[in-house]
Amino acid sequence: MRAIEVGLRFLVQQGVKYVFGIPAGSINAIYDALLDIPELKPIVAKHENSSGYMAGSYTRITGIPSLCVASSGPGATNLVTPAANAWKQKLPVIFITGSVPSTKLGKGGAQELYAEPIFASITKMSRTVLDPHELPEILAEAYHTAVSGVPGPVHLAIPIDIQMKDIGERELPVLPPVEQPIIDLAAAKAAAQRIKAAGSKGAILLGHGAKTASESIVQFAEMLGWGVATTPRGKGAFPENHPLSLGGYGLSANWKASEYLNGGNHEVLLIIGSSLGELATSNWEPRLVAGRELIHIDYDANELGKVYETHYPVHGEIKLVIAELLEQLSADGQKDEAAVGEAFAGLAEAAAAAEPGEEKWNTRSAIRGLSAAAPKHARFFLDIGEFMTYSIQNVLIESGQAFDIDINFGGMGSGLGGVIGAQLAEPSRPTICITGDGCFFMHGLEVLTAKEYQLPILFVVINNARLGMVYHGHMLQYKRCLDDFSQERVSIAGIARSLGLRHAEITSLDQLQSEHVSEWLSHGEPVVVEVIVDGNEIPPMGERVKFLQGATY
Repeated sequence: MRAIEVGLRFLVQQGVKYVFGIPAGSINAIYDALLDIPELKPIVAKHENSSGYMAGSYTRITGIPSLCVASSGPGATNLVTPAANAWKQKLPVIFITGSVPSTKLGKGGAQELYAEPIFASITKMSRTVLDPHELPEILAEAYHTAVSGVPGPVHLAIPIDIQMKDIGERELPVLPPVEQPIIDLAAAKAAAQRIKAAGSKGAILLGHGAKTASESIVQFAEMLGWGVATTPRGKGAFPENHPLSLGGYGLSANWKASEYLNGGNHEVLLIIGSSLGELATSNWEPRLVAGRELIHIDYDANELGKVYETHYPVHGEIKLVIAELLEQLSADGQKDEAAVGEAFAGLAEAAAAAEPGEEKWNTRSAIRGLSAAAPKHARFFLDIGEFMTYSIQNVLIESGQAFDIDINFGGMGSGLGGVIGAQLAEPSRPTICITGDGCFFMHGLEVLTAKEYQLPILFVVINNARLGMVYHGHMLQYKRCLDDFSQERVSIAGIARSLGLRHAEITSLDQLQSEHVSEWLSHGEPVVVEVIVDGNEIPPMGERVKFLQGATY
């Protein structure tokens, strides 16, 4: 049996289901082996960059590691961006790049590249495999490294001759058990006592990590009666139509979340599953933490105390920590029901978008209309751009809905690839990708990938005929910008038509009602909806501009 086939069969044994990538000469042994391993399905993308985003979002949603492959040379460098994104998000994606034959290394072979050091700073492990007999064990080691401790991506560069070498019949490698973080019970008890002492004078800020414990966090917040805000990546961890919801904090914050968290009405801030970066904290707003004590819960101990002094750090799997806190608080007796009821009454207005009334047609009203028209169990998958700032603020995520955005690394076009992984992860969930014309011109041909695999994704493309976030950022910061940031409007619906895809062109709210969205999602195949707007209004991105000004001057 060829060395690579043994390695692939090991991955199947671990539950890996998909190989994302693009075929090429230096990895052709992988694709040939797939003909004999039907349990491992190839998803052939239109660009290696997109394939890495597909792998990342599939893994993030399912928890199952995925495999992403690319050729040597340019294929490998095209995976650097999604590998860095996986590193930022702590996703156990296994990246494999090909290489020229091991006997020809250093001799100037076509597409030769020493990829190991390129990936070293953005993976938990990056190695070049030079012995075919060691390949299965090294791949097993890479897999174990990816899923152990704080998860993260790994990378192996494998020369084509090493992949193809027959190493005979081999038993598959056996992994040691993966150890889970142990809750510091003393820290959890101390946090519970501080929460109890605070009474109603507390607030909660949820990051992406809180999504693993969304249901229990709702119960927890209701027990306390504390207002709950979410970071951009944490959006969806708490239903925004809940009376305790403050909406989003950080980039494109809702006014209610900013007013509440930056105000002085609480003495404890409970942070769950956030690394507290620039976009999560409104550019590290000093008022967020001034004069109050912080309780920070995270499964990565390195995040605790990294940004702010943390008075009560609690390390452990978030779902288990919340369960422990619920038990501790319940054992200590009931909360003051009057105080809880008062908190509910004070936050009764939902913080995110309300039902849109009569509004003039623009990006904001289009996003609000799409939110109101979406199915109650839809997943919104956001790309990066001006429309993103409106979506964070105006898409109302209710219980049962989901929201994803690769905002921390922030690659334009990441949503167009990522949404394909999301749809594969949850085939029965209606999935809506909100992207822009700039992103579409980078990676829009992934709509063909969705077509080829019959994925019923609704691609909503906000077309304002410019790089909107760049344009408005320059106008806010420099009071001028190059004409090159704008362009003659191109019909994206026309592009979709030429690709044989269902499509629609939208120019008013009357064309963006629930019956339209239901119809677009009913076909069992992708649909491209072009939303045409002028995009002249200033998007809610002031905190980002302040950060850039601080970095520039």
